[in-house]
Amino acid sequence: MTDFTSRLKSLTAEPSRDTPDDAARLSRVERTRTEFFGQGAAIRQTLAEAAAPLSALSAALEGRALTRIVVAGCGDSWFAGVAMRHALETVTGLPVEGAQALDFACYGARAGGSGTLCIGISSGGNTPAVMGALRAARERGAYCVGISNTEDSPILTEFDAALMVRATRKGWPTQSTNATMALLVALGHAVAPACAAGEALKAELATLPAIIDRVSAELDAPVAALAERWAIRDLVLFTGLGPNFAAAAIGAAKLRELSPVHAFALPLEEYHHYRSQKAGDPIVLVASDEASLERALDTALVAEHVGGPLLAILSQAAPDIESRAEAVVRLPKTSAALAPMLSILPLHLLAYHFAVARAARGLGAPARAAA
Repeated sequence: MTDFTSRLKSLTAEPSRDTPDDAARLSRVERTRTEFFGQGAAIRQTLAEAAAPLSALSAALEGRALTRIVVAGCGDSWFAGVAMRHALETVTGLPVEGAQALDFACYGARAGGSGTLCIGISSGGNTPAVMGALRAARERGAYCVGISNTEDSPILTEFDAALMVRATRKGWPTQSTNATMALLVALGHAVAPACAAGEALKAELATLPAIIDRVSAELDAPVAALAERWAIRDLVLFTGLGPNFAAAAIGAAKLRELSPVHAFALPLEEYHHYRSQKAGDPIVLVASDEASLERALDTALVAEHVGGPLLAILSQAAPDIESRAEAVVRLPKTSAALAPMLSILPLHLLAYHFAVARAARGLGAPARAAA
């Protein structure tokens, strides 16, 4: 029988553990908070330093008949691509896929060619699945761009072009994800510089760092209060539509990483195709985009019916939703294409405060999963 001991060791090398007082995890939780409050600065620096590389990228792509864009990643890097799909389609007019990197490497890349722009995102700079996705796309003639916040990493040196994210990631990813999303919008504008919609979105993007800094500070205390009430829960659901489904997925990932409890994200419509929420299960409804409001109301009605606490994240008044929510977060209104860059802020804070409150109660992983 094959001995997989060393293989398993590498797969479980993350030093933090799910016990209530695990020092490695709790110290990383605190580093996550520190980095969270640096998101505005990370976005500003990333966009400023990307200006020259993006100009060179625009020149390199001039005359190339692009037919589609693929953004490949794992974890938050994957969700960043999904979140910015609508933004990239808006500014380029091209179909865009936010692809899970291993899926794309094994299957999706087969449909590629010289008309494909393949963007791979790897914070560490050498994620095997992301590198595999880019290599598979390159073999079929795609133009490949690597994005990372690790200087001189393989993803920044091996492919046609490279873009640097100026963000730290000593905690679980917060600022690196948001800065990557901003960079993807700027990249889209470089691909199609003559697009009027791209100019408008680029101008709106320039205003977001200051808004992000302000909103982050304003939401800290109210989100902490909700987290105190929810900290005994062993499972939290998240849901959203389109770009905000990606924000919901990021929120679920943060809660799993920091707390550690079960957390899952469902597309807004899919919530209604099963008995998804059970009595007592909290749900975070990310509905800061206008298109989601009617189905979001349906979600609030069902949550109330089954007895599941609801956090509603909105950007405009929605009295019928708000009256059924335990808590409401009201975000500044943005275009739907950029909505995830604000929507993830209360989700990051919820994960942090939930983890702190849970640790204070001596709670680690849910008891049924402790073994």
